[in-house]
Amino acid sequence: MSFFRSETMAYYQVIVPKESAWNVFNEMGKLSMVQVVDMSPDEPHVNRPFYQYIRRADEVISKLNVLEVEMLKYKIKNLKCSDYQQFLEKMSQYTKDINQSEDKWFDLIESTLDEKYSQLIEQIQNLEQISVRKNTLFEHKAVLIKSKEVLGPTYYTKGRNVAINPQIGGVPDQQKVAQPLYNLNYLVGVVDRLEANRFKRMVFRASKGNAWIVLSDIEYSRIDASLESGNLDSDKSAAKNLEKQRTVFLIVYTGGGQDFLRAKLNKICDSFNCAKFVLPDDPQLLVQKTLELDRSLDECDNLLRLTTGKIKELLLEYAQIQPQLKISLLEMSKLLMVKEKALYTNLNYLYQKERIYIGFFWAPKHVEAELHHMLHQLSVSQSNVSVGQIIELEPPEKVLTPTYFKINEFNNVFQEIVNTYGIPRYKEVNPGMFAVMFFPFMFGIMFGDIGHGGVLFVLAFLLVKNADTLKKLPDFAGLVQVRYLFLLMGLCALYCGIIYNDFMSLTWNIFGSCFENVPDSEETVYIQGCTYPIGFDPKWYIASNELNFFNSFKMKFAIIYGVSQMIFGILLKGVNNLYFKDYLSFICEFLPQMIFMCITFGYMAIMIMLKWGQSWEGRTDKAPSIINAMINIPLQGGSTEGKPLFDLESQESLQQSILFWSFLCIPWMLLPKPIIEVIQHYSGKKHEKKPSKALEPKDESKEALLPMLQSQKSINQSALAEELRLQLIQKEKEKELRRKQLEEQRLKEQAGEDDQHSDQPQQLLPKQPEKSGGDHGHGHEEFDIGELAVHQIIETIEFVLGSISNTASYLRLWALSLAHGQLAKVFFEKCIGAGIVDGNVIVLVIGWPIFLHCTIGVLMCMDLMECFLHALRLQWVEFQSKFYKADGIKFMPFSFKEVLTNQPKDQ
Repeated sequence: MSFFRSETMAYYQVIVPKESAWNVFNEMGKLSMVQVVDMSPDEPHVNRPFYQYIRRADEVISKLNVLEVEMLKYKIKNLKCSDYQQFLEKMSQYTKDINQSEDKWFDLIESTLDEKYSQLIEQIQNLEQISVRKNTLFEHKAVLIKSKEVLGPTYYTKGRNVAINPQIGGVPDQQKVAQPLYNLNYLVGVVDRLEANRFKRMVFRASKGNAWIVLSDIEYSRIDASLESGNLDSDKSAAKNLEKQRTVFLIVYTGGGQDFLRAKLNKICDSFNCAKFVLPDDPQLLVQKTLELDRSLDECDNLLRLTTGKIKELLLEYAQIQPQLKISLLEMSKLLMVKEKALYTNLNYLYQKERIYIGFFWAPKHVEAELHHMLHQLSVSQSNVSVGQIIELEPPEKVLTPTYFKINEFNNVFQEIVNTYGIPRYKEVNPGMFAVMFFPFMFGIMFGDIGHGGVLFVLAFLLVKNADTLKKLPDFAGLVQVRYLFLLMGLCALYCGIIYNDFMSLTWNIFGSCFENVPDSEETVYIQGCTYPIGFDPKWYIASNELNFFNSFKMKFAIIYGVSQMIFGILLKGVNNLYFKDYLSFICEFLPQMIFMCITFGYMAIMIMLKWGQSWEGRTDKAPSIINAMINIPLQGGSTEGKPLFDLESQESLQQSILFWSFLCIPWMLLPKPIIEVIQHYSGKKHEKKPSKALEPKDESKEALLPMLQSQKSINQSALAEELRLQLIQKEKEKELRRKQLEEQRLKEQAGEDDQHSDQPQQLLPKQPEKSGGDHGHGHEEFDIGELAVHQIIETIEFVLGSISNTASYLRLWALSLAHGQLAKVFFEKCIGAGIVDGNVIVLVIGWPIFLHCTIGVLMCMDLMECFLHALRLQWVEFQSKFYKADGIKFMPFSFKEVLTNQPKDQ
């Protein structure tokens, strides 16, 4: 059962020549079952052999992103890939059909793109320059028209321009400027529309009210039409972006042309990034300037259309649909470059020795045959080149084995719930399997309602039914992934609602009632022999003790469920201990914990069910209090205070035994395990793992390279690989030696010792003997008896006190279930209940929308999220903490499909 325990993993060594490394890893990426180990994680990427390939791939992807952005601007359709696995298969077949090697795509795409990209960038820059020039010409024309409208035809003889460094028009010839009759000066230009009012206030303050300023917004309708005719994007057009729209300003004031105010006004214009223009000093010059601007605008329009057409032509080449792949050339190129980048990233994890690459990887044991078959297929297709060897090795010491589960769309979301808390340890019982059952049911207990649960179930069912369609919509992609979780949550809430007989605070009287009314009385009498078919009798919802009854039931049911789940969690801990052959933990932790939980809180759950199974009619004063009975076990030696649940002597004797065994379990958990571990350690009886075959050289190394020696083509490669492997072993030993030297030196410096033998590395090694079998130098110095004792004390206290707190924590099932029911009841009664009883249509019309919004907003959204989070807490802390270590590492395979699926959207 691969979902109950992780798949069996194996550690492999791969030795490949340089000529076939790309092909071997290309097939591994398609297989999606290999996690390559980075043997030099501290080495900078820039120093690795394939860094340049990765950098080139990034550059190509960046250029393709530019093309994609431009396609969006020009509304050119870029057909995307919807199935990446199918793309990989079709791409391989397509490459074979055109008789091309797959490793040639990188250079082909790069060389083709470089030329096209340079042309595109050049045209885009030209387009921007032409657009800027056209906007400037249009603004100049608008300034001429607006100034003439404001000043009238006689302004040529009544003023002169005072603009310093105007943008267009230059400095006018002073001899051609008529002398003003009233010594008026003017300054014209354009300012950003959003800054126009602030600009006007600044001019007023600077001139102290002695300058007359007129503002007039530019009408962009004509330039809009010309820009839209070229199908330019909206943010290219100043008309469609308020931040780029401009306003004409005209400033007129009296005074000399060289006075202080002139310089001040020009500084204000410069600070607001205004464009200043010169007005013609003659009506004929105005007409000529206007015609000149019109001709220039027409030329810009023609250039814009030609440039836009060239850009579209370049983009359409990459928008062409590839018939075999059913995607655009741009999408194909982009996916291939993302694939190439992932491939070279994993190739960087290998060691290089001349023309041989050697590396290590993890893979599920069951794919070993596929790996060898893959190599065989490559050797057949490349008969003139050796494809290398894959050899299974023992994993290195202190290297965690990755955890891998076979998951599908159904259990993926439940496994993610578990992984968010922590990755399961290798071969540890997987809580994800039980989250499928427990998590939705705990949610259903709290959210139980026929109406609300039914709505959630129907919505989830629609998600499941239309999953294939909704996956293509970005807004629903996240919901589709959790559709099965919502489906089970809605189903469990619906089931618990049927048990509660609760439909949005209303009860269903489908099967009648097992209580009949007493004539002339508000009391009811139980009908002997009657059993309500399912759930609660509807009479309970109109009983005077309705709230007390449901309070009692839901609280006790929460306790029974919680205790049962915790006992099951402890049972799974025993299963783990037996599987890992940790018999010491099984005897000294599992057995006392199971006994303690069963005889204390398990006994309390049994008492609740025994009390439920008896009729206390007419003798309610004899009914025992479960809480008092549990408190009296430690405080009064198991006394029942005369209110036994069954035989008095038997119950008191049983509770005295419970008291004895519960106290006995505490030292049982606390003392034996650390004592036995200390004895085992110092007696040398503790079994250790064998040295790693991956890091420990064998005599003459015949076994590891035997398959390669069988092939005449790979004799030299095998020798190089063996030499490299020995170098790796030596390198690891040197690293370990340096680490020990630094650690010993640090300890001596802290103790104030004078290191007189720093140049003798062997003197810095730990003096104490190592563990039997070796543990990478871990001797007695790492076996801390005090730490072991403290750890066991904490574990014992945490379990004993946690049993109480965790049991109380399960009362949240009762609290939230009661809160959900009472909220639904309040919303119904206050919004539409009174209108239904009184037959008041106005109240119903007003109250129904309020009731609908409260139900959706509070119950179906806020309360749903609250119940989800509390169920998550119970799953993580109260249940999983009983057996779950959560200190594993996730199996992250080298997979082209995963890389393409998870690529950033902006790439």
